[in-house]
Amino acid sequence: MDIFDKLILASTNKGSLSSFIEDNTQELYDFLLTQSFEDLSTSKSKIEDYILQNLKVIRLLDFSIDNSKTFISLLLDVSERFSFFMSFQRLHNLIIRNNCEIGSRLEASSLYITGITNISDYNERILSILEKLSESFKNEEDNEDRVVGSVINFYAQVVHNFSNQNLKGVLEFKTNLISYKEKFHFLKNDTIHSVLSIDVLDNILAFNEIQSQLDTFLKRTKKYSSFIEGNLLIEENTPYSLLLNKANTNFDSIRQISVNQWQTINDNTVFRSLQRGVKVLTEEKQLFLYLNSYGPMHFKKMTTSFSFLPNEFLLNNNIEIIDWGCGQGLATISLLDYFNENMESFKKVTLIEPSELAIKRASLHVQKLKFDIDVLTINKDLDSLNNSDFVQDDSKVKIHLFSNILDIDLFSLTQLIDLVKTTFVGENYFVCASPYVNNLKTSRLDGFVKAFSTNTGFYSIKKINNRGDEWINGWTRVIRIFKTEL
Repeated sequence: MDIFDKLILASTNKGSLSSFIEDNTQELYDFLLTQSFEDLSTSKSKIEDYILQNLKVIRLLDFSIDNSKTFISLLLDVSERFSFFMSFQRLHNLIIRNNCEIGSRLEASSLYITGITNISDYNERILSILEKLSESFKNEEDNEDRVVGSVINFYAQVVHNFSNQNLKGVLEFKTNLISYKEKFHFLKNDTIHSVLSIDVLDNILAFNEIQSQLDTFLKRTKKYSSFIEGNLLIEENTPYSLLLNKANTNFDSIRQISVNQWQTINDNTVFRSLQRGVKVLTEEKQLFLYLNSYGPMHFKKMTTSFSFLPNEFLLNNNIEIIDWGCGQGLATISLLDYFNENMESFKKVTLIEPSELAIKRASLHVQKLKFDIDVLTINKDLDSLNNSDFVQDDSKVKIHLFSNILDIDLFSLTQLIDLVKTTFVGENYFVCASPYVNNLKTSRLDGFVKAFSTNTGFYSIKKINNRGDEWINGWTRVIRIFKTEL
């Protein structure tokens, strides 16, 4: 029985449904958002039937509770994905009636899902839809992936509904959409270009191919295919490593190298390729730009988090750092910089990162700050990890750094939680930090914390939610810090 079958059984009344959502939001999130179109399609009818048959109970939920709003957002997302027109419209109306924030991206979706009678309706709404998606990208999303996904879903609706009966109209729509490419730069995305090149003569074949390409773009297809083996991947004998040798042993000096290097490049196309710092980095100029643009915010977010760690944390003299999705190791070097007077307490660091280029530089950065620290590198994405990747040592106190990673919905959080619980026996501290994007993203961090809340010795140390203008420099942050025994 999968999680959705359990949801169906729990939806007999408001109390039962509320309790189920409270306890299983993350599993529902993974089921509805991280599966491929093909895999989720096996549950398509079941999901649509559930929404339509249980609206009376769903309407009774308390929408002042974040998990209830998250639940409706998940159902709206899957309704958009499968073109459940009636389900989407009723859920959308429910959100509006309860004065819940839906976000500009789903508002854009509502314009191409509801009230459509002919292909001219799509054409008349293109500009309004793109403007809402642009607003979403600027103010709500941490990258353009979901925005691009909505553009592709928009086009997929047109193809699915009209290409068999009005092929000329679909081609005219495509031309109209492309005409806005200079105004809305996300339309220049390579996947959109590829999708618009698909032969739409057969609407079913075209629709399925569009969904397949969208899954690949959103990394809903399972796991990366190429990783580099080795317990220590490190950058050696490069111009950058020579510059680093001459730098002082602190975060600011390390960052300044990238600032100087970026000034010689200064290419706007590279900035767009960063996707606000969440993309897997594949070129050195992206590494330079990331530190140049996001380094200060990243450092401040992490060091202000470390200030809340209790005094007894540093009484340990055998600490292992686990840096999940480490990029260039900024979270770890921020930690070592912050606790520089207690550097000897940190004996080992495990770096986990899918980018070979970034993880090699992360090792280099870490050893710059503490040359004698034991470094283990794991060149994998989170869904590809297993227990055997880690060298387990129950005697060490672990501090897990999740910086700008838990809010990303391209991996199974349920699987990650199981991995952590079964791998890291003993005393564990967790520092989880992300930007504030929206309630759905924040629910990922809260779901992660909740999964450990019943463990022995669980203690919530700090919880912070800062939206725009609530923290320094207009930056946002969501911080969750806790301790537990595993």
